[in-house]
Amino acid sequence: MQLYMMGLSYKTADVDVRESVAISRPHLASALCSLTAYEGVRGAVILSTCNRTEIYVDAQSPDLAREGIRSFLREYRQVDVDELEPHLYRREGFEAVHHLFSVVSSLDSMVLGEQQITGQVRNAFRQAMQAGTCTMVLARMFRQALTCGKRVRNETGISESHVSVSTVAIDVARAEFESFHDKTVLIVGSGEMSELAARYLQEQGVKSFIVSSRTYAHACTLAHELCGTARQFDELPELLRQADIVISSTAAPHYILVPSLLAGCKDHVLILDIALPRDVDPACGDIPGVTLYDLDALGKIIAGNQEKRRQAADEARAIVEGETRAFVAWVGEHAVVPTIKKMRNDVEAIRVHEVEHMVKCLDANLSEEDMRVVECATRAIVNKILHEPTVRMKQSASHNRDFECVEAVRYLFGYSDGMVEHARSLAEDAESVGAGAAAPHAMPPHPIPHAHFTFGPNGVPNMSEADMKAMCEGLFASAATNE
Repeated sequence: MQLYMMGLSYKTADVDVRESVAISRPHLASALCSLTAYEGVRGAVILSTCNRTEIYVDAQSPDLAREGIRSFLREYRQVDVDELEPHLYRREGFEAVHHLFSVVSSLDSMVLGEQQITGQVRNAFRQAMQAGTCTMVLARMFRQALTCGKRVRNETGISESHVSVSTVAIDVARAEFESFHDKTVLIVGSGEMSELAARYLQEQGVKSFIVSSRTYAHACTLAHELCGTARQFDELPELLRQADIVISSTAAPHYILVPSLLAGCKDHVLILDIALPRDVDPACGDIPGVTLYDLDALGKIIAGNQEKRRQAADEARAIVEGETRAFVAWVGEHAVVPTIKKMRNDVEAIRVHEVEHMVKCLDANLSEEDMRVVECATRAIVNKILHEPTVRMKQSASHNRDFECVEAVRYLFGYSDGMVEHARSLAEDAESVGAGAAAPHAMPPHPIPHAHFTFGPNGVPNMSEADMKAMCEGLFASAATNE
């Protein structure tokens, strides 16, 4: 197993470069199948969004992974990989894991703390699973990545404080009013920012919208989408008297709202001026009962929220580090477990074979209860012999993150083709180690002296000391022969 990632993002490439390698959702399945057809690429997951395209593979080696991805980009996306090279970054092994965990936690996002990336990673994982290109280690990595992202969102405040003008404007409105259900919102202008703010307010429970714009057709379109009312721009003085919240975002070069227009307005009015140049005369904020926020005021809140997110990012990084260590431990455990399983299976096969041979050679007519006692006794011997090695193998992997103990067992039991592997190569090759264990070798029987005995109370055999000694010598000699 070799985890490898190659990609580019908004940090390394402009939008035109990102577009050249982006893969849309309908084409992901065919892209994944094409990628895994290259030599040495066992599995793959492609994360492709508007801000990044990252290709994660489980490969036989970093060189095969790199060449496979380059060939895929050249042939499937038909791009000049040499020209693309300055924009690409790479991560190998557990650095690729750490990078993915950081990405899903929004630590690498254009907007720190944004939540959309979680769904994008989940979809990439799902697409790879459906395409059949997600190996066990990739599946574990992406499952744990999503767990990491969830922990970051739940255990830190990285996504709690809003950092966009529209959402911060709604935070201000929530602070001004306990409820929105009986409030009327006046939208002045029909720009994108005011539309976004209106939609957020609609989600918060606002039912009454009035839209007024110099272009009446634009006002009608937005009012229809909000289930509100469109009004002519020259009706603005009357409309201001009906409004509890005013959102203004026009392209006018001068003030649209001045103090004189607010005569007769409600006792409590919130004005959100999200236009540049400003739509609202600052003097309007001096009117009793009127609260005015312009882009500078909202910007100060955004700056404070961004600082809160940066502080939360330190906590998020600690979670990413912990989850990465947990994944490393998992790989170690899954390098150990197949070895332990094979060792126990082989020893169990020896036990069964030798018990059957012993019973045959002893020429004893054993009852079911007698056989049960023999089975229990021999199993207990095997379990006690293997208990300490098993415990120490697991401890070596989980505590020290090293595999000398496992390698020694693999060498001594003949599982490593007569070569002692490097400590970390076993972890990197967890996929091949996890493959099905080979069937035990056929073992020639070792002669066991004939003896005639019966079982006494509590299953203890009635045997002479000489017979018992001969039988034990025969069993150990047989085991030695088969090693």
